Amino acid sequence: MNRYVYYLLYINMFASMVIAVPRILLHERKDGAIIGMILGIIAGVFVIYAYLWFFNKFPGKDYPELLKKYFPKWLQFPFLLFLSLVWFIAGLNTLISYTFMLKRFLTPEMPVVWIASTFLIFISYGILMHTKSILYTIEAILIISSPVTIFLTTKAFMSPEFEWDFVREAVMYVYQFPSYSAFTASLYVFLGITNLLIFNRAWTTKAIQVSGKHIFLMSLAGIMILFTIYIVPLGMNGFNSVDHLVYPAITTSDTLRMTFGVIERVLYLFLLFFLAITFLNLLLHWHVTIEILKSLFWIKKFKWKENNLTPYILIIIFWLISLKTVTSLSEYQLFKYTDYFFYCLPFITMIIIVSFWFVKRRAKV
Repeated sequence: MNRYVYYLLYINMFASMVIAVPRILLHERKDGAIIGMILGIIAGVFVIYAYLWFFNKFPGKDYPELLKKYFPKWLQFPFLLFLSLVWFIAGLNTLISYTFMLKRFLTPEMPVVWIASTFLIFISYGILMHTKSILYTIEAILIISSPVTIFLTTKAFMSPEFEWDFVREAVMYVYQFPSYSAFTASLYVFLGITNLLIFNRAWTTKAIQVSGKHIFLMSLAGIMILFTIYIVPLGMNGFNSVDHLVYPAITTSDTLRMTFGVIERVLYLFLLFFLAITFLNLLLHWHVTIEILKSLFWIKKFKWKENNLTPYILIIIFWLISLKTVTSLSEYQLFKYTDYFFYCLPFITMIIIVSFWFVKRRAKV
């Protein structure tokens, strides 16, 4: 079952390649992006270790269950409600970002409401699945999409248009004071592990293994993703030209061609497979959200034909907020609010890790 822990990480890492992370890192390339990335990697490795260490002690237990058992009652409800809001915003950011991408590059004539609604139809079914069923779905889609993703990344590095001189120019700014924006964006790449708050319940018979090998492989994957996110757009577009890219990963993929392929423009293949990754990322975030909310709001008598309707009410609320937000925000506002959200993530992550220590201490008592 330990391979599924890797999947939680990989989904978030792959999704980071096409959302706000590349734009933030490239925007800060002259203002401490490299040192910020290094610090983000160090913090990300610490977060991975902290989560694996904690949930290794409580096999089969999710975070809301542990919080209700060991936390003061007056703190349980507001804290869990706050965490559900954080995970909902993370999923909403993914939904709106990819909706805008599809409208810009693939379906320019389609209203954003229709694009977002298409996502929501499938997500509404997916987030109600059993936790283990979601893990099996992730495995199936990753097996199909990962080789294509690796192939496209390799093709970019081997492209004759890739210029290492632009990369060397970026390295010259390594002595700049670290950028907090680059730090938070880099840390976000590693935060897929935080979905263990709910998904730890899938490991009921055997605890998650914690070893130097596991942490090294997870960290190595994050370093490679960050390296790709930062290096490829620079090498393909130029050190100064990336200022004009709204979606660096998507624009970079459109510079690649497969001369003997069925689809010549790599852009369409890139969008197709990252559409699957985006769906999984949104599925993970909102499954965690709805499971936390179910632990807080569960109306036992609210039934129809033996089915409790509480989750469906929550999904309707998700729909209303998502459609209202996607029609209200511009791309500029989305980027600005995403930056603010990333700024808060280190503090939220540290609060959760401190709560791990508190729960572990109370459990011993």
